[in-house]
Amino acid sequence: MRIENKTSTFQHIKRGVRQGCVLSPDLFSLYSEIITRNLENHPGIKVGGQNINNLRYADDTVLITENKEDLQKLLNILKKKAEKRVRTEQ
Repeated sequence: MRIENKTSTFQHIKRGVRQGCVLSPDLFSLYSEIITRNLENHPGIKVGGQNINNLRYADDTVLITENKEDLQKLLNILKKKAEKRVRTEQ
């Protein structure tokens, strides 16, 4: 993560979709779409009158805010949503 040209320490990923699994791309797209939709009404930057606070391409996501406090709010929202578990039992 980079904030104001300072790079954070490396973070180990503890969970995720298995690389190489045929369902991985679809599951990732679905999950990331659900999570980032929760950011729509939160601060970002204005471009052409539209609020933009995240950009996504493939499996990369960039969060965009004007200050550290708003960035922390977005990170807290993502963390809360990402910690939810999907129920797989019938």
